[in-house]
Amino acid sequence: MNEKMTATTNQLQAELIASDEFTEIKAAYDALKKSLDDYKLFNDFQDAQQNLQQKQMQGVQPTQDEIQNIQAIAGKMRESQLISALMTKEKALSQLLSDINETVTKPISDLYKS
Repeated sequence: MNEKMTATTNQLQAELIASDEFTEIKAAYDALKKSLDDYKLFNDFQDAQQNLQQKQMQGVQPTQDEIQNIQAIAGKMRESQLISALMTKEKALSQLLSDINETVTKPISDLYKS
Protein backbone atom coordinates (compact mmCIF):
# COMPACT_ATOMS: atom_id res chain seq x y z
CA MET A 1 0.00 0.00 0.00
CA ASN A 2 1.30 3.42 -0.79
CA GLU A 3 1.91 5.94 2.00
CA LYS A 4 -1.20 8.02 1.32
CA MET A 5 -3.48 4.98 1.39
CA THR A 6 -1.78 3.71 4.55
CA ALA A 7 -2.36 7.05 6.25
CA THR A 8 -5.99 7.09 5.11
CA THR A 9 -6.49 3.52 6.30
CA ASN A 10 -4.97 4.34 9.68
CA GLN A 11 -7.24 7.37 9.95
CA LEU A 12 -10.25 5.20 9.09
CA GLN A 13 -9.20 2.75 11.81
CA ALA A 14 -9.01 5.58 14.34
CA GLU A 15 -12.44 6.83 13.26
CA LEU A 16 -13.85 3.32 13.59
CA ILE A 17 -12.49 2.96 17.12
CA ALA A 18 -13.99 6.35 18.02
CA SER A 19 -17.38 5.52 16.49
CA ASP A 20 -20.49 4.97 18.58
CA GLU A 21 -20.86 1.50 17.05
CA PHE A 22 -17.42 0.38 18.19
CA THR A 23 -17.70 2.02 21.60
CA GLU A 24 -21.06 0.34 22.18
CA ILE A 25 -19.92 -3.12 21.09
CA LYS A 26 -16.85 -2.82 23.30
CA ALA A 27 -19.02 -1.89 26.28
CA ALA A 28 -21.39 -4.79 25.55
CA TYR A 29 -18.47 -7.22 25.26
CA ASP A 30 -16.88 -5.94 28.47
CA ALA A 31 -20.22 -6.43 30.26
CA LEU A 32 -20.49 -9.97 28.85
CA LYS A 33 -17.00 -10.86 30.09
CA LYS A 34 -18.05 -9.94 33.64
CA SER A 35 -20.69 -12.68 33.63
CA LEU A 36 -18.73 -15.91 33.80
CA ASP A 37 -21.65 -18.13 32.79
CA ASP A 38 -22.69 -16.00 29.82
CA TYR A 39 -19.09 -15.50 28.71
CA LYS A 40 -18.45 -19.26 28.86
CA LEU A 41 -21.63 -19.88 26.87
CA PHE A 42 -20.52 -17.33 24.28
CA ASN A 43 -17.08 -18.95 23.97
CA ASP A 44 -18.58 -22.44 23.80
CA PHE A 45 -20.75 -21.31 20.89
CA GLN A 46 -17.79 -19.76 19.09
CA ASP A 47 -15.77 -22.95 19.52
CA ALA A 48 -18.62 -25.17 18.30
CA GLN A 49 -19.25 -22.87 15.34
CA GLN A 50 -15.57 -22.86 14.40
CA ASN A 51 -15.42 -26.67 14.59
CA LEU A 52 -18.46 -26.95 12.31
CA GLN A 53 -16.96 -24.51 9.82
CA GLN A 54 -13.68 -26.44 9.75
CA LYS A 55 -15.53 -29.67 9.08
CA GLN A 56 -17.56 -28.06 6.30
CA MET A 57 -14.39 -26.66 4.70
CA GLN A 58 -12.96 -30.19 4.74
CA GLY A 59 -16.13 -31.55 3.18
CA VAL A 60 -17.08 -33.46 6.31
CA GLN A 61 -20.70 -33.41 7.43
CA PRO A 62 -21.27 -32.59 11.11
CA THR A 63 -22.80 -35.33 13.20
CA GLN A 64 -26.34 -35.06 14.49
CA ASP A 65 -24.94 -34.69 18.02
CA GLU A 66 -22.79 -31.74 16.94
CA ILE A 67 -25.75 -30.06 15.28
CA GLN A 68 -27.93 -30.61 18.34
CA ASN A 69 -25.15 -29.30 20.59
CA ILE A 70 -24.78 -26.05 18.70
CA GLN A 71 -28.55 -25.63 18.53
CA ALA A 72 -28.79 -26.13 22.28
CA ILE A 73 -26.05 -23.58 22.90
CA ALA A 74 -27.74 -21.12 20.53
CA GLY A 75 -31.02 -21.59 22.40
CA LYS A 76 -29.33 -20.79 25.70
CA MET A 77 -27.65 -17.77 24.12
CA ARG A 78 -31.03 -16.34 23.11
CA GLU A 79 -31.96 -16.35 26.79
CA SER A 80 -28.95 -14.22 27.75
CA GLN A 81 -29.64 -10.50 27.78
CA LEU A 82 -25.91 -9.77 27.71
CA ILE A 83 -25.34 -11.91 24.61
CA SER A 84 -28.44 -10.48 22.92
CA ALA A 85 -27.18 -6.96 23.61
CA LEU A 86 -23.78 -7.86 22.14
CA MET A 87 -25.39 -9.35 19.03
CA THR A 88 -27.46 -6.19 18.54
CA LYS A 89 -24.35 -4.03 18.79
CA GLU A 90 -22.53 -6.43 16.45
CA LYS A 91 -25.22 -5.94 13.81
CA ALA A 92 -24.84 -2.17 14.03
CA LEU A 93 -21.06 -2.42 13.66
CA SER A 94 -21.44 -4.85 10.79
CA GLN A 95 -23.75 -2.40 9.01
CA LEU A 96 -21.21 0.40 9.47
CA LEU A 97 -18.45 -1.80 8.02
CA SER A 98 -20.71 -2.81 5.15
CA ASP A 99 -21.40 0.85 4.37
CA ILE A 100 -17.67 1.62 4.47
CA ASN A 101 -16.93 -1.33 2.18
CA GLU A 102 -19.60 -0.25 -0.26
CA THR A 103 -18.17 3.27 -0.38
CA VAL A 104 -14.58 2.09 -0.80
CA THR A 105 -15.40 -0.43 -3.51
CA LYS A 106 -17.87 1.78 -5.41
CA PRO A 107 -15.27 2.81 -8.04
CA ILE A 108 -14.69 -0.86 -8.86
CA SER A 109 -18.39 -1.53 -9.09
CA ASP A 110 -18.88 1.54 -11.26
CA LEU A 111 -16.01 0.47 -13.50
CA TYR A 112 -17.65 -2.86 -14.26
CA LYS A 113 -21.04 -1.23 -14.82
CA SER A 114 -19.73 1.15 -17.49
